[in-house]
Amino acid sequence: MNHISELKKHKSQQDQKAFNAVLDRFLPGLQRYIRHRIKTAEAKHLLPVNFYDATDVLAEVYLRIYDKMNEIEDEKGLKIQMFRLADEIIEEYIRKEKPGHKRLPVDKLLAEELKMMREVENLTVDADGEIMLVDELDDISYHQDEFKPKVFLFDKDAEKDFARALNLSEADFNEERFRNVFGSIYAQLPDTVRRILDLVSIGGLTAEEAAGVLNISVGEVNEALEGIKMQIDKNR
Repeated sequence: MNHISELKKHKSQQDQKAFNAVLDRFLPGLQRYIRHRIKTAEAKHLLPVNFYDATDVLAEVYLRIYDKMNEIEDEKGLKIQMFRLADEIIEEYIRKEKPGHKRLPVDKLLAEELKMMREVENLTVDADGEIMLVDELDDISYHQDEFKPKVFLFDKDAEKDFARALNLSEADFNEERFRNVFGSIYAQLPDTVRRILDLVSIGGLTAEEAAGVLNISVGEVNEALEGIKMQIDKNR
């Protein structure tokens, strides 16, 4: 029995515990992606540090998938829907914390971001900027100067994911300057471009799946990733 059949069977039996167990097996890495998105939002001062928990987001994703299950036809659609819901819930948190935070439709926002990436010859890389360990934020680092240039550093697993998504060598991240350059560029990436990178790297999605989550084209996903790689190559 495939995952969709199992899920629909448990839904018909109103057995949400068994339903959730299938989702755990189907997409075990989703919670890690959610945690990364929350920590990045904290580092960018969009969410208070250590207030929102990835397990709560995951539980809400499962609940909403349970309610929507009759609309989902295949595993590809299920995966896309789960990542989309995770992003939507985190955006709800951000709007709650930052009532003035408004988001343009993704297609319009991305068009502007890609235009900016093409026109800006070099992002302003400050490899000696304020170091922020994204996975280990605390109240002290959160309250550091919001406007000082930031260098986001990540754990080894995240670095491997970024290397795979951008066709970089994992060995590049062994060099302190490269890690700092990458972290400075990542901290400055436009929001939708960064979400694309996160989906393909931390989320482990294909370009087609990431495009489905954001309702954009595969070409736009690839253009965003190529733009990031270009900025990295220019600043090595």
